[in-house]
Amino acid sequence: MGNREFAQKLMNQAVEAATKPKNSSDLSQSFQLFASACVADPTWGDGWYQYSNNNFDLKRFESAVAGYRRALQCELPAETRARAMLNLGWCFHLLGQTQNSYDIIMEAGKINPDLVHYWLHLSVLEGLFGNCKESVEAGEKAVTLAEKELAAGAADKAFLEKQLLESRIALAFALLFDGQYKRGFELFELRFEWRLHQFLQFPYEKWSGEPDKIVFLVADQGLGDTLSFARFVEAACKRAKYVHAYIQPQLMRVFMHSLGHISNLNLIPSGNAYPQADVWTTFVSLPFALGLTDAEMRNAKQIKPPVNRLPTTWMVPDTKLHIGIAWAGSPLNDIDKHRNIPVTQFLDLYKVPGIQLYGLQIGPHQQDLHEAGAVSLIRDLSTYINDVADTVSILQNLDLVICCESALGHICALAGKECWIPYSAQGKDYRIGLRGEKLLWTPRHRIFRQKLDNQWDSVFVEIESALRKKINELDRASGKASKVA
Repeated sequence: MGNREFAQKLMNQAVEAATKPKNSSDLSQSFQLFASACVADPTWGDGWYQYSNNNFDLKRFESAVAGYRRALQCELPAETRARAMLNLGWCFHLLGQTQNSYDIIMEAGKINPDLVHYWLHLSVLEGLFGNCKESVEAGEKAVTLAEKELAAGAADKAFLEKQLLESRIALAFALLFDGQYKRGFELFELRFEWRLHQFLQFPYEKWSGEPDKIVFLVADQGLGDTLSFARFVEAACKRAKYVHAYIQPQLMRVFMHSLGHISNLNLIPSGNAYPQADVWTTFVSLPFALGLTDAEMRNAKQIKPPVNRLPTTWMVPDTKLHIGIAWAGSPLNDIDKHRNIPVTQFLDLYKVPGIQLYGLQIGPHQQDLHEAGAVSLIRDLSTYINDVADTVSILQNLDLVICCESALGHICALAGKECWIPYSAQGKDYRIGLRGEKLLWTPRHRIFRQKLDNQWDSVFVEIESALRKKINELDRASGKASKVA
């Protein structure tokens, strides 16, 4: 055994620096203290546990994994051992090792099945396995335990409040993926307390659907979400006295065309000054604010986009299937690292004769196809696209879109275009569902699910097979006898 007394002294200082940081240098100092405590006594399990927690908070997940393993090799109280296993399992989850995550979390549950984070993590993992019912049940168990612990006040109140908030958010996602939209969106309103704190700084009250209010309606999620929830704007305008809608500039032409007839609606490109208003809400909050039922949400009709005539000189002649593709979403989304696909993966589709790929990717990843030397294989259409209205117009000349789960999928739903989604195991959308079986507002989407190995090769083998079938159907319809082998 090392110098336990000195290690304890270092650990106490580390915890103080980590829990009450005055500046960023305090966090660096706390890490050095945690590390020094482990060096002072490498047989001290609690030292490794706290060191790993610090690495976890700093998003150094590989080091956290190794540290938790060291902790578990030492003597630990049963509850600390269970918590170390839960944290190790969550690191595995964040690193995309879903089965490892599930296995270690189940082992932690055998030690102490009454820990809130056991059920919270289990809710997320059951979702990744596609088990909606089990995901909801685990989420509800986590919330019940968290409420009980907070009421008992047995630990730090701030920690218990955070634990309850995280449990409710996990349950919100479980409910949304299960198609229980009314309950799910009600709990999802807690996202402002959870992460989107800046919205709570608006100089207005939050709108709960009261009539005759001047409403400031703002986007709180990505462009695809704003577009998807635009179907509820007209109903909000009927309820409100006036609505100032603060939207992404790329949506202005679409919204002007589709909603410009509403007399009490003012469309404002984001980045401009905030208007005078009584209350605020967001596009994703509209179903909750309007008190809609599950059926009313499911059956809400999407707005109609403008369709403009654009040049078609980019289209390759003698092609059976003109296919638009996009391989990356917004880097602001937590699931971006999971859903993004290497552009070179799409080149495998040229095993199917008769197709031509067109790049609809915009933003920083647009350069990927140039860096891959694929500009002749994937015709880059990004220079034709200034906004969503341009994308909708281009889609009219394509037969199919294949893209990662991103805003383009929502634009395809808006335009009524068939869209195939290579669907990642880790990054999912409740409007598609866990298995692609509960499509909300995306009737022409088809899902190709990634396995838990997080690899794309098998997904694109399935897409290749589906493309061959589609080509053969076209040949039969045109009376050709040829068959794509």
